[in-house]
Amino acid sequence: MPRAASPFLPGGNLKDSLGTTLNGLLHRLGPDELKKMKQEVREAGLSRGIVYEDDAGRPHPTPILLRPRVLGGNQRQYLHAISLVLEGAFLKLVHLWHQLSAVRRILPLTELEQKWMHDLYRPEDRGVLFGRFDASTNFASKDWVKHTYFFEFNPVGVGGTYLCPAVDEVICTHVVPRLRQHAPTLLLEPNDDPRKVLLETLADHARSLRLKRFHIGLCQYKDLPGGVNEFPYNVEFLRSMGVAAWHVDPRELRLKGEEMWYGDHPIDLLYRDHETNDMAAKESKGEDFTAMKHALRTSRCVSSLAGEFDHKSVFQVFTSPEFDHYFSSEERKVFARHVPWTRLVEHARTTDPDGHEVDLLPYLERNRERLLLKPNRSYGGEGILVGPEMDDAAWQAALQRIVAGPIAWVAQGYKAVAEIGFPVIDEDGTLGTAEYFSVLGLFVSGQRLAILGRASQRKVVNVAQKGGLVAVLRLL
Repeated sequence: MPRAASPFLPGGNLKDSLGTTLNGLLHRLGPDELKKMKQEVREAGLSRGIVYEDDAGRPHPTPILLRPRVLGGNQRQYLHAISLVLEGAFLKLVHLWHQLSAVRRILPLTELEQKWMHDLYRPEDRGVLFGRFDASTNFASKDWVKHTYFFEFNPVGVGGTYLCPAVDEVICTHVVPRLRQHAPTLLLEPNDDPRKVLLETLADHARSLRLKRFHIGLCQYKDLPGGVNEFPYNVEFLRSMGVAAWHVDPRELRLKGEEMWYGDHPIDLLYRDHETNDMAAKESKGEDFTAMKHALRTSRCVSSLAGEFDHKSVFQVFTSPEFDHYFSSEERKVFARHVPWTRLVEHARTTDPDGHEVDLLPYLERNRERLLLKPNRSYGGEGILVGPEMDDAAWQAALQRIVAGPIAWVAQGYKAVAEIGFPVIDEDGTLGTAEYFSVLGLFVSGQRLAILGRASQRKVVNVAQKGGLVAVLRLL
C-alpha cells in the first residue's frame, strides 16, 4: 500500500499552494459573471439529463454544487489502493457464507435468496464485483488519512455511473476556466470515468473466461418507476468505445443451448442492476429468469453472487476478532484504519471498538453519542438514526423498537461526515458560503478509480434524499 501521510502538495494543501481557496477565487468574480456561471451550470446539467425522476416519472434537476472538490495524485493513489484491498475482502464473503454458520447469521439471506445461492454457487468461482464504496474524507486536512472512513459498499445496482462524468464535464467546462483566470496553475482534470471502470472490469473478466466474443448486456428492468435513468446513456457510451452493448431487461433474455440471446443478438456477459432477492421474488410469480440464472451459474455476470452481500453487517465480519484469521494482514490493517465498528442490534455478547467483551445492548444504550443505527439492507440513506442528534429517551425507544421488530438493524461507530464550505450564489449574484456534508462514491478496478461527489445539508447524504452532486477533480 502506498504511503499517504504526506500532503499532496509541497505547500500542504491547495490554499497553501495557491495562496487562496477555490471559494476565494470565486469571490474575485463579479456578480454578473457569477449569475451567468450559475445559469450555465444549471442549463448544462439539464441538457445532459442530470435529473432525478420522481415516482410519477416527472424529471427534476439534480443540484450541481458550483465548485469542485480537489485531490492530489498521492491521495488518489491511496484511495485506489485501499478500495482494492476492501474489494478483495468482499470477494471472500460468499465463500465464508457457505463455510461458516456464524457468517450466515450475520449476513442473513431470505429463503428465496438462499435457494438461488445454493443452486447457483460454485466454490471454484473466484467472483467479480463492480460496485461503489461510499466514504468520507477531507482532502484539505493534513490528517485526511486518519479521517477517511468507509460507510458501506453497494455491490449491485450502483448509481452514478453516468452522472459522475457528466457533472465533471459541466464543472470543467463552465467553472474551472473562470477559476484559472485568477490562478493559472490550477490545472484540474477529471478522475476516471466509472463507465471505463466498468468496461475494464468486464473486459478483464471476459479475458479470464477466454471469451471469443464480447457482446455486453446491461441488465435492468425497463419498467422501473422514478430514480436516475443511466443505462441508456451507458449503452451509448460503450458503443462509442466500439463495444457491442444493449440495455436488456433480464426477463427479455433467452437461452439457446448454452448461449444467452437478446432478440437476435447473442450476449456473452451481463452487468446486472438487480439483486437475486428481487429477481427470485418475480420468478416466484411466474416471470422467467432462466437466462439470468444461467449467467450467474456460469460466471457470465458482473457482479457475481459475491455481490449479494449488500448488508451493512458486512462490516461486523470485518471488525470482529473471531474472523481475523480469514483476512490478510493488509486487509486487517485497512479494516482497523478505515472501517467503523459495526454490530447487528441484538441480545449478544461481543467486543466493543476497543476489543473489550461487553453485553451489546447495554453498551449501545450507554454510548448513544458514539453510534448511529441503520436498517441492515436499506439504501438511499433511508431510516438512519444518528445518535448525537437524538436524546437519550428517543435513543432508548429506538433500540427497544428495533430489538422487538422484524427488520434487522446495525449499530455502527459514528464517524463525522466531512463538512465542506460550498459557494452559494443568490438571484442578484451575491456570493455566500454554506456548509454541506460531503461524501465520496468510489468505483474501482485494477487500474482505475472514479469518484462521485455528493453533498447535502443533512448528515445523511444521498441524491435520493434531495442532496446535490459535486465534481471531484484531480490537481495536475
